[in-house]
Amino acid sequence: MRCRQLVLALMLDVLLVLLAAGLAGAQATARPDPGSFRVEWNLRTGFWRPAVEGYVYNQSEYRVGNVRLRVDVLDASGRRVGGQTAWVHGAIDSGGRAYFAIPPPAQGQTYEIAVEGFDLLARQPRLDDFEAP
Repeated sequence: MRCRQLVLALMLDVLLVLLAAGLAGAQATARPDPGSFRVEWNLRTGFWRPAVEGYVYNQSEYRVGNVRLRVDVLDASGRRVGGQTAWVHGAIDSGGRAYFAIPPPAQGQTYEIAVEGFDLLARQPRLDDFEAP
């Protein structure tokens, strides 16, 4: 009887250690949210067709796809007067970036652009996660 209690206690200890290790690993690889991305853009004018163009930088540990941007049009006082959504073509690797170009929603306005949604494709270790031999 005492042996059975010892074995059960040992199994419970092992289970708790495995559970704690799993939770620690899950916390280290938090899923990205829209704040995991940085958007740089500018207004293209001149010879080319006018466009809002730029890059979306993926600062998460996941490869993402179907990235949807929210483009808000602001008036001179900074109030939202319109907007649209746009897609970034292709997938963005962890630590990578992707180019986008969209027709400007309104001429002569200021824009605010942010990632509105995306699909997780895979977890990717970043290059700086590896140690050199």
